Amino acid sequence: MQNSLILAIDTSCDDSSAAVVRGQEVLSNIISSQSHAEYGGVFPTVAKQEHVKNTRPVVDQALKTAGANFSDLAAIAVTQGPGLAPALEVGIAIAKELALEHHLPLISVNHIEGHALSPLARPSDKLLEKNLDALKQSGETIFDRYFAKPVEQMEFPTLSIVVSGGHTDFILIEKIGVYHRLGYTLDDAAGEALDKFGRELGLTYPAGAEIEQLAKQGNSHKYPFPIPMTTSGNFNVSFSGLKTAVKTMIEKMHANHELTNQEKIDLCSSFQYAVFHAITYKVQKIQAHYHFSTIFLGGGVAANHSLRYALHQATERPIYVPYSMDLCRDNAAMIGLVASFKLERGEVLTSEVAMNGIERLPKWRVDATD
Repeated sequence: MQNSLILAIDTSCDDSSAAVVRGQEVLSNIISSQSHAEYGGVFPTVAKQEHVKNTRPVVDQALKTAGANFSDLAAIAVTQGPGLAPALEVGIAIAKELALEHHLPLISVNHIEGHALSPLARPSDKLLEKNLDALKQSGETIFDRYFAKPVEQMEFPTLSIVVSGGHTDFILIEKIGVYHRLGYTLDDAAGEALDKFGRELGLTYPAGAEIEQLAKQGNSHKYPFPIPMTTSGNFNVSFSGLKTAVKTMIEKMHANHELTNQEKIDLCSSFQYAVFHAITYKVQKIQAHYHFSTIFLGGGVAANHSLRYALHQATERPIYVPYSMDLCRDNAAMIGLVASFKLERGEVLTSEVAMNGIERLPKWRVDATD
């Protein structure tokens, strides 16, 4: 194990996470979650305070779970952006301190690159056994989880779709480290739109998982919401108009009567369908212009089975998703995965001056070249 591992840290939003990886193999992935339900969204200053309290303990737990010490590490990796600026500050500061204290190189990682490549992460034997047990208990079928091959066996280019609370991006991966963002959301991300819709119905925040469960019981064509930007001529998406349309509909329905349980269920099914249809529509447009053999799906909304199925039906391409729900949400394992590839390319910082030059990049594009 000597000098073969990377300790990764992610504090991009409201989860404090640390992981230990060896290449594509995840040895540990510890996540400490925060609750911002009372705010109806993540409150940045509160998130920062919680990161200050939680990040060091998750680092210790990640090392312990992996059976590793700092002397076993080849480098320390950290999310530099994008994300909430106050939250990013904490992880970057701790990663710098640890790298300097233990004389280790520092690797800065783009959070979206982490989500984009997350299906490539593979669990250690110990974690695989744990995740297979979880799959059996959840009743998922093999279709619901495609395990990506080792990267040397993958065919590129591939299309990576990142769908989360803060991002909806379509990224063409020419090869590991070379990305082209073909399209993105102009306003709300898909996950954010689902959460705001959930708030209109009085659902628990974050609302995505509850909407998915209710939608399974409903009629997805009961309320025909407009599919945005079908005539835009580009691969971007927008969910603000869709969000306004459903808000207006719910207000009109409320003016006449209290929503019935079935109406709520059908609204969930119809709105989720509209959001996912907007995504699959753009992916089909991309497919007509670009060649790719497979699709990677990452981000929090990647956990939604309906989205996976819709993409598979729309493209007839293999859909690779992260091996566990924890790899869909914000996590450090995907940061370590990216860092492993960067370590192979020699993209590390070794001097104190270089490390101290690392500053938060809240709006860092995945295909930025400088």
